[in-house]
Amino acid sequence: MTNQETVSPLFPLTINVLPGALLPLQIFEPRYIDMVKSSLSKSEGFCIVLSMQENTPEESQSGLLRNIATYVEIIDFNQLDNGLLGITVQGKQKVVIEDTWEQDDQLLIGKIKKIKEEDSDLSIDSKYVDLWDMVKEITNHPEIKKLNLDLDLNSSISVSYILASVLPLRPVEKQTILEFEDPRDKLDYLKEIIKKLGG
Repeated sequence: MTNQETVSPLFPLTINVLPGALLPLQIFEPRYIDMVKSSLSKSEGFCIVLSMQENTPEESQSGLLRNIATYVEIIDFNQLDNGLLGITVQGKQKVVIEDTWEQDDQLLIGKIKKIKEEDSDLSIDSKYVDLWDMVKEITNHPEIKKLNLDLDLNSSISVSYILASVLPLRPVEKQTILEFEDPRDKLDYLKEIIKKLGG
């Protein structure tokens, strides 16, 4: 497992995004508008990190954030009908947040490590064939195809992330899948959730 250490802006939300998946956002706070402008000008991303409490002022959130997050990059932006800035980000990589601090404008910055996850191809494992069949069926749907999700059918991690993204999972369930290190743990947990969903 190769880790790359760097510094990145953190965007705390009560929703999250997994590597390979997309998330549309409306940006209205000045600190995040500045963050987006900086990201676009430098061709750099930022981290979306799950807040463990809802309705918490972001200024005091640094102690309420999960330390496993997703590094994202902006793939589209436009001005919305309501006048707000709309962006679409794509999850790129799992990261560990090692330290946080605030800038003068209260933008949260993190010292992060990008994690290259150990992967394997479990597509022919009889225990998981149904998950591969499901992700193929869902991602072949015309509306899902339009999303251009970054799916690698030879990657158990990619399959688990994309399937978790297109199914109606709660943020905490997506976060659990993100935090598992072993691809089998991700897939086993996903199978449990699908069973509960009646799949």
